[in-house]
Amino acid sequence: MAFFSYRAIDEGSRIIKGRIEVSDENELEESLNLKGLTLIDFSKIIFSFGIRPKLTTKDLLNFTYFLNLILSSGVSIMSGLSDMARQSINRRLSLTASLLHSRLESGRSISESMSEYPKLFPSFYTSMVRAGEASGNLEQVLNDIMAHLEWQIKLKKDVRAALAYPVIVLTAIVSLITILFVFVMPKFMKILADLKVDLPLPTKILVYTVGFAKGYWPFIVLLVILIPLGIRFAYSIESGRRIIDMLILKMPLTGELVRKLNHSRYFRTFATLYRSGLSMNETLKVSAAVVKNTIISDAFGRVTNSVLGGEQLNRALKDAGGFGPLLISMVEIGEKTGTLDNTIMRISDMYDREVPETLKRIFTIVEPIIIVLLGGLVLLTLASFFLSLYKIVGGIHR
Repeated sequence: MAFFSYRAIDEGSRIIKGRIEVSDENELEESLNLKGLTLIDFSKIIFSFGIRPKLTTKDLLNFTYFLNLILSSGVSIMSGLSDMARQSINRRLSLTASLLHSRLESGRSISESMSEYPKLFPSFYTSMVRAGEASGNLEQVLNDIMAHLEWQIKLKKDVRAALAYPVIVLTAIVSLITILFVFVMPKFMKILADLKVDLPLPTKILVYTVGFAKGYWPFIVLLVILIPLGIRFAYSIESGRRIIDMLILKMPLTGELVRKLNHSRYFRTFATLYRSGLSMNETLKVSAAVVKNTIISDAFGRVTNSVLGGEQLNRALKDAGGFGPLLISMVEIGEKTGTLDNTIMRISDMYDREVPETLKRIFTIVEPIIIVLLGGLVLLTLASFFLSLYKIVGGIHR
């Protein structure tokens, strides 16, 4: 397959420009003819960096909405995708519709076409569409997908809103430190050096700190750059990622927050897939794949193996460890009453409520620490100024 850039004429004699992924020039012309376009000229795109779009969660929600609208309105999916590719304001959605259209033209089903673009359509999305096609209930499945994507967007917004205050405070602290050490302290140090007075301890601390920062600032900047790069490199290695994920889970409160976020993501995905008619085998595997933390993912992997080995879900969760007795009891009741999807959805709702509460608990602890650090910095700075001035004035009187 290759990407081609083309110009064509539609039935209204308008010039249409676009990009499409096809096997060769013949397939390009055939594909455009099916769209009612006549090819004028084309060029093969050798370097296709950035051609494949990457959809955000909101983009994927909008695409799902348009796809559901096409199916529910009675318009053929080929015609609907072609219109979306030409008329969509969002370039990423337009290109996605064009890519999906080109795959459907080759005789593939919707889910098969989507599976060829895993960066556009996540595994849970493709699996649900496949289940909807098999059951003949694709429109309802797309509604379930939209509800799931809306939940993801809401959860991200809640987390970002909770993080806004501490980020603002930390930014203010860093800005204050930068102003003091870059603009104020060097001039003050020069005055004290010219007067040759015996400096008090707070002033000496600032003098040495400013001197160190001034003398070794390239190394400090390099260290600030290398630390996140080193963590990112370690996270790209499986063993390093496992160590980092384990350390995160062992951190007080932060580990609890990460565990609840991943559990919420897993159970919400599980309920959505299970409700769409997907097999238990695929439901368990796809749900485990959406978990980001490798340690938690391993636990859900053990749950998958146990259930596929014939064990009940509630027992598998209990054996895997890390799940509360209330959760296990709820799953057991759901299995006995045949309402497992609703039960799992309620479990996800429970975690959704606990995530903001855990964030508030973290900030309740972090906020006083930040205030103490800020107050200590201000106190040290004021003490260094006024004690030095006191010494200077005292020396003048003598």
